[in-house]
Amino acid sequence: MPARGDRADGADKGTQMLLIPERKSLPELLDLPADSYTRDELEGSQTDLTRVNHYLGNGRAVLKHLAAMHAETADKGFTVLDVATGMADIPITIAKWAGQAGIRVGITAVDLDPISIGIARKRCESYPEITLAVADGFALPFADRRFDYVLCSKTAHHFPDEKVSRMIREFSRVARRGYVIVDLRRSWVAYFLIYLLTRLFSRNRLTRSDGPLSVLKSYTLGELAALASRSGTSIFTVSREPFWLLVLAGRVT
Repeated sequence: MPARGDRADGADKGTQMLLIPERKSLPELLDLPADSYTRDELEGSQTDLTRVNHYLGNGRAVLKHLAAMHAETADKGFTVLDVATGMADIPITIAKWAGQAGIRVGITAVDLDPISIGIARKRCESYPEITLAVADGFALPFADRRFDYVLCSKTAHHFPDEKVSRMIREFSRVARRGYVIVDLRRSWVAYFLIYLLTRLFSRNRLTRSDGPLSVLKSYTLGELAALASRSGTSIFTVSREPFWLLVLAGRVT
C-alpha cells in the first residue's frame, strides 16, 4: 500500500499533466528543407507570426527587459544584435521606441535564411539604424563583446536542449552587458488558444501547423532556467510575461 506522500506526489503529477502537456520534439514545417514550402507560404507565415507577436505582446516583453538593462547604465545609446530576426519585427519595434525616447541605437539583425533576410530588408528600408545579414546563431561571425545586448525571440524551442545551452553561451560571448531570450510557456490553455487563433485568422498551412506545435515544443519556467544554468555563463532571471511568454534575461559577467 503506497504511503501518503506517494499518493500526494501522484496527485500533483496528475494535476500538472492537466495543465502542462508533455513536451514534443517533432520538427515544425519551417524546420524542414526550404523546398518543402513556397516563398509565398514563408512570407505569409512570417506575416502571421508578426501579427500574433504584436497582439500578444512579444515586442513589449523584449522592450521591458531591454529597457531595464539599459537603465542600469549611464550610456546615451547602445548596440543590439537580434538573432533569428525573421521579418525584423523586433528590430523595428526597438528602432521606433529608441527614436521616441531619444536614444541612439545601432541594431544588427541576422537570420540563417537568406529569403527571410530579403523580406526583412524591404521592411527595414526606412530604418537606417538597422543592418541585416545572413548568419548562424550558433556560430556568430562577430568578435567577443561586440554588442551591448543580444536578443532572440520565439526561436529556442526549435532546437534540442544541448543546442539551446550552446546558443546561450554564444550569446554571452558576443554580448557586452546581457541578453534577452523570449519564448513560449507550455500549457494546454496556450495550445488551444493558438490553435483557435490560427484557424480563425489564417489559411496558411505553415501557420496552422507550426503555431500550435510551437507551444507543445516550448518550455516551463523551470525547464528554461535549467538550460540557462547548464550554460554556466551568466547571472540570469526567468520570468513569466502575459500571454504565456517566458523571458530569460542574462547579465554577462
